[in-house]
Amino acid sequence: MPTSWYQAIPDIIEQVVSLQPTSILDVGIGFGKYGALLRESLDIAQGRYDKENWKIIIDGIEGFARYRNPIHDYIYNKIYYGDVFEILNFGLPKYDCILLIDVLEHFTKEEGFKLINNLLLYTNKSLIISTPLFPDYQEEYLGNYMEHHLSRWSIIDFSKYDFSFKQINIGDNAAQIFHIFPQKVSLKDNKKITTKPKLSDKKLNIGYILPHKNLTGGMKMLLLQMNELSKRGHNIFAFYRGDNDQSVLPDWLEVNTFKNILVPYNESYTKYTEECDVLFVGWIQQVLELKDSDIPLVYWEQGNEWIFGDFNNLFMDSIVRKVLVNCYSSNIKLASVSSIIQKILKVRYNKDSTIISNFIDCNFYYPSKHEFNNTILLVGNPVLRFKGFNIALKSLQKLWTLGYRFKVKWICQVIPNISGISFPIEFIEKPAQHILAKEYRNADICLFTSWYEGFGMIPLEAMASGTPVVTTDCGGISDYVIPGFNALVAEPGDIDSLAGAVGYLLENENARLLLSHNGRETALKFSPENIIPKLEEFLFNSLE
Repeated sequence: MPTSWYQAIPDIIEQVVSLQPTSILDVGIGFGKYGALLRESLDIAQGRYDKENWKIIIDGIEGFARYRNPIHDYIYNKIYYGDVFEILNFGLPKYDCILLIDVLEHFTKEEGFKLINNLLLYTNKSLIISTPLFPDYQEEYLGNYMEHHLSRWSIIDFSKYDFSFKQINIGDNAAQIFHIFPQKVSLKDNKKITTKPKLSDKKLNIGYILPHKNLTGGMKMLLLQMNELSKRGHNIFAFYRGDNDQSVLPDWLEVNTFKNILVPYNESYTKYTEECDVLFVGWIQQVLELKDSDIPLVYWEQGNEWIFGDFNNLFMDSIVRKVLVNCYSSNIKLASVSSIIQKILKVRYNKDSTIISNFIDCNFYYPSKHEFNNTILLVGNPVLRFKGFNIALKSLQKLWTLGYRFKVKWICQVIPNISGISFPIEFIEKPAQHILAKEYRNADICLFTSWYEGFGMIPLEAMASGTPVVTTDCGGISDYVIPGFNALVAEPGDIDSLAGAVGYLLENENARLLLSHNGRETALKFSPENIIPKLEEFLFNSLE
């Protein structure tokens, strides 16, 4: 009898109970434990001990009739045995909650999306999905061919839905729980927002409200924007909240500003922003303090854990979800760093946004000839789980075990504590930007293994540097990555495919040269000269 991980049970049951459903559909019921636990939680716990007094409708769908057992007959009101698509096409009533627990991986990706979309038509409140982070090889059971695992799913696959996400680690694997809420917005209504061509000689006073001074990709792009807008003649005002002895700007990048203003903790930004024509908010929550400002507000969503639903809380009314709805419903002009972020903002908050991509200085990041020395480069913060560095290390360890020899350099904000690797690795902590660019040039392969990204700047920096890229298909990179043309691409978490791609490049000089050339050509299209005018026009349009 097929079963699913017991470790996920408390979170899934808690989600269903919190919805106070009157009806539930359990798809792929297997043994029937979720039906039994929900019957106990929603009926028995309320003193309705006898079956004739049960009030909650719990129905089920099971594709393999031989799994039928006494639990099915006693616990469930009705069970439909057979092909799930045929059953759904025949028509079912709507349910407050639908469960799809450890079922999705038994379908191909195409069939899986079809199933999710069909089930969302039959739910009033939510669809709860659990699927393993790493589906194991699984054979038939009792002649049930449907027990085979046919697909791997990750958070990026659900970007077209409004959902909350939680990962429950179980040994070297994990249960991924996705709580999907029925969409109120059709993606067909997501009209494309473009900036209007406009000629203007006016120079703007642009205020950047900086959220922090840490070295992150998002902060780096904000500072580079400030520099480029300053080059075009605009006056850049930098605002930062802190103590009297603090600097406004970080020390890891030189920024050209017109005026730097330190705002005391106990005072409002609005007291200091009167000279500005437009205010550029660096972090979405800053909108709440500035929403009553008479100066137009703009926000450029670059993507973060919250925007992807990854805040470790599955509840529909969680504080994070409420805060985000409040922020995005404010009177702000929105830009998105990529098409996937544009789609997420539309799905979750019904907000249209202009796509303004990241840009890259291809004079700062450039290729240089060097002797091939099997150096693989990792770049990023090991503290951030979504960066997937555990996947990178496992992929490289697999390669080493297969007999490949190489060395790894990891440019990081903090040095991680790692174990279980056999290959040599060098950590470079918080290098200056010119050292970062040099390391890109001297690397032979850049390995990027994020689970999701709003844009994914590291592969583009590597491309500009002429370094071949192996990357996961993590969302934002789709705006510039063409698999096989300028990078080798694998599904997030696919250790075997990532190892295979890196191994192929280690052995194949022609492939490295092709990716190097095409990657550089791709990066040139994202020059400041191509991107900043779009940002500039977006800012002008925000004044209307």
